[in-house]
Amino acid sequence: MVARGPNDIWARARRARLLQVLAVYVSASFIVLQVVDLFIDKLGLPDWFFPGGVALLLIGLPIIVATAVVQSVPNPLRERAPSPKSKRERRSERRSSSPASTADSPSAEEVAAASTHWLTWRKAILAGVVAFAIWGLVAAGYMAMRVLGVGPVGSLVAAGALDARDRILVADFDNRSPEPTLGQALTEAFRIDLAQTTLVRVVEPGRVAEALARMQQRADAPLDLALAREVAIREGIKAVVAGEVTKAGTGYVLSARLVAAEDGVELAGFRENATDSTAVIAAIDRLSKRMRERIGESLRTIRANQPLERVTTSSLEALRLYSQAMRAFDSGDDVRAQALLEETLRLDPGFAMAYRKLGVIFGNRREDRSGQIEVLKRAIEHIDRLTERERYLTLATYYNTIGERDQAVTAYETLLATYADDETALNNLGNLYQDRREYARALVLHQRAFETGANAVNMLNLAFDQFGVGLADEAQATFEELARRFPDAGSEVFLAQLRTRAGQYADAEAHLHALRDAKRADLRWRAITSIELADLAALRGKLADAERHLADAMAAQEERGQVASYIEGAVTRGRWDIVVRGDAQRAFRGLEAALTRHPLGTVAPLDRPYAGLVNVLALGGRLDRAQAHLAEWEASLSADLRPGAEWQLGWARGALALGRSRPADAIPELRRAADGPCSLCGTSELARAYDLAGQPDSAIAVYERYVDGRELYRTGPDAAWLAISYERLGDLYEGRADTTKAADYYRRFVDLWHDADPELQPRVEEVRRRLTRLAAPEAAR
Repeated sequence: MVARGPNDIWARARRARLLQVLAVYVSASFIVLQVVDLFIDKLGLPDWFFPGGVALLLIGLPIIVATAVVQSVPNPLRERAPSPKSKRERRSERRSSSPASTADSPSAEEVAAASTHWLTWRKAILAGVVAFAIWGLVAAGYMAMRVLGVGPVGSLVAAGALDARDRILVADFDNRSPEPTLGQALTEAFRIDLAQTTLVRVVEPGRVAEALARMQQRADAPLDLALAREVAIREGIKAVVAGEVTKAGTGYVLSARLVAAEDGVELAGFRENATDSTAVIAAIDRLSKRMRERIGESLRTIRANQPLERVTTSSLEALRLYSQAMRAFDSGDDVRAQALLEETLRLDPGFAMAYRKLGVIFGNRREDRSGQIEVLKRAIEHIDRLTERERYLTLATYYNTIGERDQAVTAYETLLATYADDETALNNLGNLYQDRREYARALVLHQRAFETGANAVNMLNLAFDQFGVGLADEAQATFEELARRFPDAGSEVFLAQLRTRAGQYADAEAHLHALRDAKRADLRWRAITSIELADLAALRGKLADAERHLADAMAAQEERGQVASYIEGAVTRGRWDIVVRGDAQRAFRGLEAALTRHPLGTVAPLDRPYAGLVNVLALGGRLDRAQAHLAEWEASLSADLRPGAEWQLGWARGALALGRSRPADAIPELRRAADGPCSLCGTSELARAYDLAGQPDSAIAVYERYVDGRELYRTGPDAAWLAISYERLGDLYEGRADTTKAADYYRRFVDLWHDADPELQPRVEEVRRRLTRLAAPEAAR
């Protein structure tokens, strides 16, 4: 193959036909535009960079065509011009040259004149390269100004008007259209889209409601610009977004301004048009993305987000209902929120965020697990219609609900890798570490959540962690601060638990009575406080008082339609009868009465209190019936729910094995239960299994792990097992001749039950006699 020099290439190009040139140009243009699109996607160049590249290629097209035409016209001077020769050929010509040999060749001046036409391939290609270089410099200058915060394109974060991770409050859109709910719908849509940014944090409506309550304003008060600025100043929020929607013929004009909270200076402002109601959501999407770009978010990140109507709904009416549901939810009206969300889903059955919010409502109530799992499954079916943040929150909530806690941890950690200050993820991941009794790790996460945006839930969990790591005084201070800042958070319940753990039973009881009296009209709070009072009384051996309070709680639950909770109350009472009184027949009579009044079949399978029911029946010796309910329970669990229920199933199987006098079979099952998220469930039974298996050292270790556990909220299990555990530990240590520890646990038992009901006083007197017997040798020495 003969090598060709540059001049050969130019000669071939000059002889090219027009169609061939066009084909080459179109192919090259396609490649150039692909590269431009790649730069826009990977480097986050502005959207106008692509049409700019198209414009340059269109401008270059006539130049290329004209050059091809000019260069294809025969030119005698060009054709007569000698071809370039090698050095050897030129030396040979000089030795043998004669005047005749060059007579027909054009002169150097003629060749130069023929080659200096301005439409040459060299010049055309060079001009294109220069044009694109200038275009690239323009884009680089734009990006530099944006990054440095210079000029009208500079980002607000780079300019110092905002800091990364600052909080932004979205005020209600000023609705100047004749449609009364349009403003609310657009506010919610704008907040959802703006919340996808990772550069700043959008204040959640719940935080706004808490701030309004501290300002003695209604939680659902219209949040206009003036009130939003006042909230922002009080809460240390730098900027407020104020929006407006106006009717313009058949269309709408939407605008949004970013305003400094302190002085009201406008930091940025944008306007978009919607041709009609079907284009409103898309216009809000464009408005939000322009706002995010001006704040300083990467254009590449903004483009990666799905369109707003994709992650919410294309139905404006469904969006209206969803926004009203969010208002009801944030004001504490879960019942209305649920009704509005269900109506929303009738209009748009694929509205995944509405399903997720329903799952949150069911989860907060802790009363409709089957309903919660169902709506979360529906959300996951439409998971491609969720924002990235909502997607991981939904997956984590679902995994946690079905008991797949490792997967829930992974989902929250993945979310936090992008949204490092997401309060919900920080709080809920901390809760999962609480379940694992990893209180130090939970404390770090809940502290971050609290610093990101202090609210009642964060403070509550922070106090649990503080108690868990041994900071009881700090936990009390946090609870007291919680009561001051969020008086409606029900902190009296947790203060009562703290006092109970400190042995201040009278104070705990007073707190609970005050709370029940204050909230007696609220059936849910009446049930909660009555259960707390019942557990506290049973813990101290006052079973008559405990049963009276429990009956009040069960009546409230029945009136609320919470049949599963009513049956659970009967199970609790049966456990007291068997464990504390030693009266299994009394327990079975109470259970039969409750199940006759409300048969188990009237409750959704996932909401039936199978774990407690099987446990109590096995403890009392009704093994066949306990086995039958266990089989029903196992049959009701689908494959995806079975792994998360294994710890509860282990608790039930272990109780059955103990009832059958097979402690060796019970131990592995009860260990599985004790290692689950409920650290106290099955622990006392596990100690009893080791005891019956003739392993006193293991029994002592597990009993002591139970009685000395750092869980704060534990009065329910303790009501049945704490006094019994103290008594048995005294027995075991006395059997090992360790009189000091035996006396310690006997004293704890007597102190706890010194005011117990008369029917329990013979046991108290017996332990007092043991204490006296143990003290006699000590006195003699």
